Amino acid sequence: MSGKRIVTIRSGNEEVRMEVTEEEYQRYFRPWWRQKKREQRNREAMEEKGYTEESYEEWKENDMRNELFAEDTEELAEKRMLLGVLKDALDNLLPEEREIAEKVFGEEMSVYEYARVSGKNRRTLDFRKNKVLEKLRRFFRERGIDV
Repeated sequence: MSGKRIVTIRSGNEEVRMEVTEEEYQRYFRPWWRQKKREQRNREAMEEKGYTEESYEEWKENDMRNELFAEDTEELAEKRMLLGVLKDALDNLLPEEREIAEKVFGEEMSVYEYARVSGKNRRTLDFRKNKVLEKLRRFFRERGIDV
């Protein structure tokens, strides 16, 4: 997705045209444009029903709060789902593999430090760490999570 787009931004009497990548457009400008269109449609619908600009502004503020809460709820649900998959992945490991994963990946302890603390060979632990990592990657890929 390395295509370029020309976007026009207007504010009052100012107008600026800029070139952005497709990724920038999808990430920043498209959601902004959707929000502006939604606000415009909402304002028009409110005016048709006889509401004033002041009541529209109050309604918009409440609508934005609800939208933020909905996004937080969506993010929270997604994080819970991912944490559940992670728990299943860790449960799928042997106890020794799980300990390596928790120390090296979870607590970010170096393999060298973990070898020193546990009294095991560093090279053996490094080999096992790589096997655990591959096992976890395979587990996530099977569940449609790209890692």
